[in-house]
Amino acid sequence: MTPPVRSILLVGGGAQLARRVETLARELGLAVTDEVDHPPPPSLLSAVVVDLALPGVLEQLASWRERAPEALLVAHLRAPDRELWQAAERVGCDLVTNEGALVGRLRRLLAAGPAGRRLFPLLDAADVAGRLGLVCRVEATPVGPVALYQVGGRLRCVRDVCPHQGATLSAGELDGGVVTCPAHGSRFDVATGERLRGPADSELQLFDVAEVEGRIQLVVP
Repeated sequence: MTPPVRSILLVGGGAQLARRVETLARELGLAVTDEVDHPPPPSLLSAVVVDLALPGVLEQLASWRERAPEALLVAHLRAPDRELWQAAERVGCDLVTNEGALVGRLRRLLAAGPAGRRLFPLLDAADVAGRLGLVCRVEATPVGPVALYQVGGRLRCVRDVCPHQGATLSAGELDGGVVTCPAHGSRFDVATGERLRGPADSELQLFDVAEVEGRIQLVVP
């Protein structure tokens, strides 16, 4: 029995782009389909490629991220739109790119196999320069609200919820590398997560970050 062929699903996009993706798919031994209403099973999807010009595209991207969590989720756009680009990243895209660069970048991702780690954008790396202490707070991430601190020349990312009763830690005072919960006074080292004072009885959850293509990205565990 011939094994089923993995596929690239095209959601929107013009005929010229479709031809370029089909050429790439042949190189890699993949199939291409635009049957959005009857897509291949998620286990056979190597990539879902979505046109950011589509109506309701962010909801569509979020839906595909949920339906095909192991597939590469790729979005492309013709005209520069920084807000839409960042919004697409934040709903779970593995790659957002302009249309001209799509095939080359998709080729590298597919040739590399499974991504291995998922990234979630927090802010532009240029926005970190010269900022000490609390750099930013991001409410909606795959791991819940996080706070990004710059302490001792290094970026530290922590879950922005006190493990005692759920207060927002970043609203509290930061002294050196120690943050004090504004609700009940628990203290934590943001570099190590260590609980330094109660009433909290557990440490603070930490997350890795990485700078990728000029963005500070949360490494989703």
